Amino acid sequence: MKTAFKIFLLLAVVGYLVVAVWKFADHAEDRTCEGVRVEILDSIPDGFITDEYIRSILTRNKISPEGMKISDVNLEKIEKLMLEESHIERASCYYDAAGKLYIRVVPQQPILHVISQQGEDYYLSSTGLTMPTAGFNVDLCVATGNITKKFAAEHLLELARFIHDDLFWSEQIEQLHVVSPEQIELYPRVGQHVIDLGNEDNFQEKLHRLRIFYREGLERVGWNKYKKISLAYDDQVVCTKANNIKK
Repeated sequence: MKTAFKIFLLLAVVGYLVVAVWKFADHAEDRTCEGVRVEILDSIPDGFITDEYIRSILTRNKISPEGMKISDVNLEKIEKLMLEESHIERASCYYDAAGKLYIRVVPQQPILHVISQQGEDYYLSSTGLTMPTAGFNVDLCVATGNITKKFAAEHLLELARFIHDDLFWSEQIEQLHVVSPEQIELYPRVGQHVIDLGNEDNFQEKLHRLRIFYREGLERVGWNKYKKISLAYDDQVVCTKANNIKK
């Protein structure tokens, strides 16, 4: 009996949804937009994208959906306008059954703050795009040195993403410095040493070696014993003692 009731209830719900969708589709051309709701799927508190920012895009482009016929509102155009913004990664628009327009956006996720010796200052997103820093302040690892935008996207992106997403390294590494394409230095928050990564090849394996050395070496002898730790050589961790440390 319970099974029969559940089947009946399921069929009733499905039937209601079918009728609701049919009615909405059948009268869509005559219905008007009952308002706009913005949904921002952002992991950064007080991030780049706000409700006001999204609505300002509509205003700049002289789009006022509320009160317009649903059939006259070009959802594809609105999505395209959203995606033209450097801070937005994905966007979708749709109406609910009550005729309200939903604009849902996923902002770009900044993972690295680049300040190059050429004077460029921007955020690098997780997708490799550059984002302006003006008006925003995000606590990220900083990359300095001889960095072009092409080099950042092709050679620093995966490394920056790994550091950003790893709890230990995101707290430990505060700066990358590009001396040359074959020499990237990392500056940690704990310890006075510089980490010579070499180039970015096999960086995960290199940082894994360093993590083991931290745990089995520096925690015993002290975090300030060395001024330089090189990971540039295969399967090795080469250390240079600090000048104030006695042999």
